[in-house]
Amino acid sequence: MVHYEVVSCAELGGALVREGKSLTSQQLARLGIGAVVSELERVGERLRFKKVSGSGPESGWVSAKLLSKCDAGKAAPQKYQGKSLLAQAEAKILEKGVPQCLKEAGKDGPGRILASMAHLADGKTAQAAEAAKEAQATLKGNKEGEASATLALALAELSAEPKVAVGHAMAALTAFKEVGDKQMEASTLTAMANARLYLKELSVGEAAVKDALRLFREIGDTDGEEAAQITLLDIFCAKDGPAAGAATVSKERLAYYKTKGDKLGEGRALQKLAEQLMSSAKDEAAKYAKDAAALFVQAGDKKAQAAALQTAALAQSTDRVPAAEEALKISKSIGDEAGQVDLLTGLSAVLSGEAALARAQEAQALAKKLGDRSGEARAKHAAAVATLKLEKSSEALELAKEAASMLGEEKDTFSQACALRTAASAASAAEACELLREAVSLSAGSGDRTAEAAAKLQLAAALLAFEGPLASIFQNRTEAAAVAEQARVAFLLLGDKRSQGRASHLAAQSKILLDDLDGGVEAAMQAAVLGRSCGDRWLEACAMRTAVAGQVSKGCHAEALRMAKEVKSLFHKLGSSNIEEAMDSLIQQLEEVLPKIHPNPRVSVLPKDASINLQQNSIFTQATNCIVWSLPVSQLSYLMYCCELLKFVDDLKAIPDRIAFLVLTRGVMGRHTGEMMPAQYTGVLGTTVWAICRTIRLESPKLLVATVDVPNSATVHEMTDCIRAAQLDSGPRNEVSFIIDRNNQLGKRPY
Repeated sequence: MVHYEVVSCAELGGALVREGKSLTSQQLARLGIGAVVSELERVGERLRFKKVSGSGPESGWVSAKLLSKCDAGKAAPQKYQGKSLLAQAEAKILEKGVPQCLKEAGKDGPGRILASMAHLADGKTAQAAEAAKEAQATLKGNKEGEASATLALALAELSAEPKVAVGHAMAALTAFKEVGDKQMEASTLTAMANARLYLKELSVGEAAVKDALRLFREIGDTDGEEAAQITLLDIFCAKDGPAAGAATVSKERLAYYKTKGDKLGEGRALQKLAEQLMSSAKDEAAKYAKDAAALFVQAGDKKAQAAALQTAALAQSTDRVPAAEEALKISKSIGDEAGQVDLLTGLSAVLSGEAALARAQEAQALAKKLGDRSGEARAKHAAAVATLKLEKSSEALELAKEAASMLGEEKDTFSQACALRTAASAASAAEACELLREAVSLSAGSGDRTAEAAAKLQLAAALLAFEGPLASIFQNRTEAAAVAEQARVAFLLLGDKRSQGRASHLAAQSKILLDDLDGGVEAAMQAAVLGRSCGDRWLEACAMRTAVAGQVSKGCHAEALRMAKEVKSLFHKLGSSNIEEAMDSLIQQLEEVLPKIHPNPRVSVLPKDASINLQQNSIFTQATNCIVWSLPVSQLSYLMYCCELLKFVDDLKAIPDRIAFLVLTRGVMGRHTGEMMPAQYTGVLGTTVWAICRTIRLESPKLLVATVDVPNSATVHEMTDCIRAAQLDSGPRNEVSFIIDRNNQLGKRPY
């Protein structure tokens, strides 16, 4: 096959490409200078090509005058070849495999480095470290070889002794700088970044791996750049979380391609960023995907443009179908049948009803024609989803099982788990539990934590819906509680509040059914808070309803009544009349169970109240005089006044007439009556006066001793009214305390 390189029209940005050989056919874009193409057809000076490397359209017609023949080596450029012993050992391991390299490893320095890297690839760090030390001893005096052995030792001790590994890596870095090996300098910086990641020194690791990326890009080592990108991703994930970390790395790559002016690379970075934001921020993902599609148009890559439009269709909430249809149209225009399978499958996901099923069946037929078993299985799964939406459960179950079986044969565990989850949605409860257990296992094996957590969430719901023997029901509820808790923790780590709330709700239902009422109410309230925080009002209302059930089961009817009224309000706002009526019925039942609260009668005393009956019987009716003894109980000297009180009482005993004697305190009973300004500790000690008066009444019944407590907040006029009212009626035990209510009225409570 003849290969050409674009060498002309640099001032115009490259060679112009058209859809057809005619000069009047539609213009596509330009092939960038240095792009390599292979010849498919030639008509005179017009050449139909297929792009091999560089920027520009994947295929089309171009003028042969703008091209220059090149050799096959330039058409398929070789990977960056490292010169160090470590780089040569890595290349040999990739070519021959670990067992063969261990057999060929000799006792010399290069052989020991090869053995060390082979052991490391096999996961045997102890043997790798031992071989690296042997290489160090053998290569002593050879600066480059000793540096390679030191770096191999650092890699071997990376996980077990990260601090020691940092020291070895720094020594290797110094040596590689001296010999001028930029590839190994960058590789050493990447190893140091990994060691810093183990030590939780994220900022230092980030700086090291960014230096490594700069060096890899400078020398054009794409494999090394990819490895450094993975390390940078690990650091940002540890720093900001998985979703934010992946987005940060994609933005860094996007900024790099912008500085280079590489539209194709910039578009790919945007496309990657859109795919990463699909689960957390769909609107933002749709925007990035559309921007990527625009860049792919400028670069002339229609296949990538179709993929970006499909991502935009799946991400955006409105106008999804036109974007997906446009992507399919572009794919058909370039004859990309393999891409059409994925696009038809994606289009089925955004359509509904019979249209979705028709697109899925079209994708299935096209994949079968191409012999693409994996594509056929994915299309069959899409057909199962469309059939399930049409409420044809038996057909959907059969299609989903067939798709899962085919995907299992293709070793696509992630897609197989998705097909099993679809089958579980169409199956009975018992069969669904078995299918979902298998889906959880497959998702865990695929390493996708989000898919694993979603499968566990669905499994917990299926276990709760199971109906059968009591022993099986109890066992399934116990398993549901455990699985829902695992899903809750997983979604917490992933930062998905909505799914975390759903998992908490399922855990709450399971715990309440297992009589763990406190745990169930706690989990339900957690789900309600999560639903409110992510704006899911339905989740919030359902979780609150579950919490009400838990409170009723606990016997906390008053709390259940308060929450039930709130739940009724939530479902009223959501427009769910059936549940609102059910909550009405529950509220009525709770009100019947709860005791009726009747307020205690209170006597109100208004200043200068003419309605007071001055002719009523009172213990002071016969008394002609009234003595008011006021104690400064808010002062610590009140004990001395108590002694004076006892002396005064002894003097009163000698008087033959009945004497009305009021002992006045202030704020002593404020804490008992709920007064808004209760007394302090010194005032509370004034209760001693009340005890003395009770003793006096027992020993000297002739004396009419009444104890009166006025509020701290009472004015002088209000105190006068209190004394006047106490003269008329001091209560059945000759002890009375006054309070001030919210209307600033005086009331008395007998003691």
